[in-house]
Amino acid sequence: MNLNDLRDEIIAADAKAAFDVLLDGFSSHHGFSVQPHEQGFLNSLRIWREADFCFAAIPNDEWVLAYVRKPELRRGFLSYESVVAEFPDARLTSQGEVTLRIRDAATAERWLSVALANA
Repeated sequence: MNLNDLRDEIIAADAKAAFDVLLDGFSSHHGFSVQPHEQGFLNSLRIWREADFCFAAIPNDEWVLAYVRKPELRRGFLSYESVVAEFPDARLTSQGEVTLRIRDAATAERWLSVALANA
């Protein structure tokens, strides 16, 4: 599994562009690293802040499912309420993490600016 394999799972051109924005944004930001991860049929881009797995991006045919994971929420700069204020379509999972379907590069850029605002 590599980054190109993850990108190839996306069919829609707009969603591929969104994936590229997220990958470039997180991988070029100091303090973050990205790692492709394969787990059965659910492959993802894991986004680490030093030793904490804080964000994830899961490719889909038509969108990228972005996650704010618990380690990032515990930092206190992002919350479900603050994400929903910017992205009304965001959802809270049963595990207490925040998800958002990102379908295009413009939304990915907005998401990245929110996610990295206090990085």
